[in-house]
Amino acid sequence: MEQDVERMVRELWDRDRIARVPRRYSRGIDRRDWELVRSCFADDAFVEGSRATAPVDEYFVSLRQGVEYYPTTMHFMGNQLVEVDGDTGFVETYAVAFHWKSESAGTDHPENLVVGVRYHDTVARAGDDWVITHRHVDPDWRVGAYPAA
Repeated sequence: MEQDVERMVRELWDRDRIARVPRRYSRGIDRRDWELVRSCFADDAFVEGSRATAPVDEYFVSLRQGVEYYPTTMHFMGNQLVEVDGDTGFVETYAVAFHWKSESAGTDHPENLVVGVRYHDTVARAGDDWVITHRHVDPDWRVGAYPAA
């Protein structure tokens, strides 16, 4: 019985830590904390993003450029499905990301962009935490146009 409780607590801990990874990512994006964003990924991670596909450090070049085009962003992270299998796992996260082109967030602007995406993240244990080893982004819908590349 005691081993079962320990196993269950460990699994709950791991599920919590895995679910936090995409939420830390969104916090980093919205605060332009690029070190926090990068810390969510393994050194050899690969990203299939909504606009680029590349190893993580190459991907970050286009990610940062795209995000910084907008003075303000706000990612709302919604439903999550978390799976744990030893030292690996998976988390699917639904998100709505608001990209405000005007200096005042929420103000109407023809270049505002709102997107609904799903992040499919394969994760691995990294010490006491978890990192993304592979991300696939499904851009489900959008209102507005992506900025020109």
